[in-house]
Amino acid sequence: MDPLSDVLDRVRLRGCVYFQRDFSPPWGMAMDAGPFAQFHLVVRGRCWLQTGDATRQLATGDIVVFPFGAAHILLDDPSTDPVPGMAVLNAHHAGQPIFNGPAEGARLLCGHFELNRDLKHPLIRELPPLIHIKGMSAEQPSWLETAIALLVRESASDQPGAATVVDRLAEVLFVQVLRAHLLANAPSQGFLAALKDQRMSSALEVIHGNVHTDLTLDAIARAAGMSRSNLALRFKEVMGVTPMDYVTGWRMQRAREMLQTTRGSLADVAERVGYRSEAAFSRAFKRVFDQTPGAIRRATNGDARGRSGEGASTTEKDQIGRQSTG
Repeated sequence: MDPLSDVLDRVRLRGCVYFQRDFSPPWGMAMDAGPFAQFHLVVRGRCWLQTGDATRQLATGDIVVFPFGAAHILLDDPSTDPVPGMAVLNAHHAGQPIFNGPAEGARLLCGHFELNRDLKHPLIRELPPLIHIKGMSAEQPSWLETAIALLVRESASDQPGAATVVDRLAEVLFVQVLRAHLLANAPSQGFLAALKDQRMSSALEVIHGNVHTDLTLDAIARAAGMSRSNLALRFKEVMGVTPMDYVTGWRMQRAREMLQTTRGSLADVAERVGYRSEAAFSRAFKRVFDQTPGAIRRATNGDARGRSGEGASTTEKDQIGRQSTG
């Protein structure tokens, strides 16, 4: 089991592209903080990014991602007064795009990623507020260039199914951005660091591939080609937790997801995450979440009943809009 793929499956990654279009100077967009991980790709030209008190220039091929939805501003020039990002998007979808003009400016592709932030996994905690991948960098892998080229081409296409293809490519882009971030930064601690350590990666593979079994420290150590003591020491050094604490934490995350999305009995959920005893499973679950499995299941059922009694509503994602081209 590829640990990163397993975590991304659980985080329920979804991509959405708002638009790809040209902005003629003067132009500026101010994006408020929000629940989504917004991203911007500079297809052509240059612009400025302001985050808090920091300002940096972006060039052709640059990608910026805000994993936690931090507020930010994009401008043709630091002196330009920006307009709200939602106003730009609404005008575009109304067929009255702003920032049109004769002067050549920048072409941007903008969108967001949806992440299940309820997943308490080290990968989510380790993401920085801003990821900036430089397009003209010699370190940028060729596969990232390929992903960008495909996304840009499809987002400008009027072929049937283009919107779906674009959103799926956006999800691929997120994974490629994570890979590029990992290559560029080489963290020494955390989940991403463990993925680059062959022995730690082997340990994570056996953990993620055997959630349903009664996994032991001996089995993890053998998979990593290490002694129990060396594995325990190295794992704690890199991941910040012991191997068995990580095993328990990941199993409980998977169990909570099952409780919220399936109708299996507590005994069935316990067995699917490697517990033969429902009582032992319940104790471990309560240690991790400070709630019993039954309480999670009841709360989920209550939320579902509440939603079923509501009329159809426009979601925030609908308000933001689906992919369209410029």
